[in-house]
Amino acid sequence: MVVLDGKKFLDKEKSFEYLNTKFAFSYYVENLDALYDCLSMEDFDVEIINYRDIFINLGQYGRTLLGVFLDLSLDLYINLNLIGFGEYHD
Repeated sequence: MVVLDGKKFLDKEKSFEYLNTKFAFSYYVENLDALYDCLSMEDFDVEIINYRDIFINLGQYGRTLLGVFLDLSLDLYINLNLIGFGEYHD
C-alpha cells in the first residue's frame, strides 16, 4: 500500500516530486495526464491521509488532482482510501 500525506502537497512542483518519490514511476511524472497513465499501468492500493490539505494548499488544482485518484478508483485501476485527518511519518 502506498500511503500519501496531503500535508506534503504544498504546491504543484512539490506535489509531483512527492508523488514521483512515493510511486517510483518508470519516468518522471509532471502532469495529471501522465499521473493517470502511470497509475493505471499497475494495481495500487492507495491511502491518502489529510486529503483536505490538498484542497487547502492547491485549490482547484488540488480538487482536480484528487479527481484523478477518484477516476482511477472508479475505473478499477487502484483501491483508494481517503482519510480526512491522520498522522503519518515517513
